[in-house]
Amino acid sequence: MWERKVALSDQDTPVGEDFTPRGTVAIVILFTATLVLLWLSIYLILIARGVTT
Repeated sequence: MWERKVALSDQDTPVGEDFTPRGTVAIVILFTATLVLLWLSIYLILIARGVTT
C-alpha cells in the first residue's frame, strides 16, 4: 500500500515543471551582503587608523 502512494505522488508532479530556488538565491544574496559589509567596515577602520601597508 505504501508503494502505491509513492507511485501516485510521483505522477502528480508534471515532468517539465521548472524549479526556481528562491530560498537559495536569498541566502546567497544575504551571504554576499554580509561579506561586503564586513569588508567595508574593516576597510574603513584601516583607513581611519592610517594604515597604508
